[in-house]
Amino acid sequence: MSYCTADEVIQLTGLKPQHLRITVEDGDDGEAALENLLKTWISHCESLINSYCNTTFDDEDLPGAIGNVCLRMASNMVAFSQTRRDTPLVKVDDWKVAISSSSIFTNDLKLDLKPFVVDKSRVSDKIDFFSITGD
Repeated sequence: MSYCTADEVIQLTGLKPQHLRITVEDGDDGEAALENLLKTWISHCESLINSYCNTTFDDEDLPGAIGNVCLRMASNMVAFSQTRRDTPLVKVDDWKVAISSSSIFTNDLKLDLKPFVVDKSRVSDKIDFFSITGD
């Protein structure tokens, strides 16, 4: 089991194989290829979440917020993919053109994950000792 499913991403985004230009062969509607691609992207999202939180979440007791962040992050990957394929350039004004952002792990997602981050720093507070002697 994973943090979210390909069907959930499809339901949220309305994604179809032709949106990502997945080639359709005779007798194949491209759904299997789309599902495999989304499973790969979901796996990447899970890895980013685990790395950011410094932990791996148990699929049995997965907090809803983690599943929600994974779903939204995978949806961001879908949007990024569609934007990059359609037009990688964005016209800002008459004189400036920029490349569309590749950010899928946005600050709002990181903020939602903040309560689940495990601090594994090895930094300890310095403690000063002094001794009192009878001399």
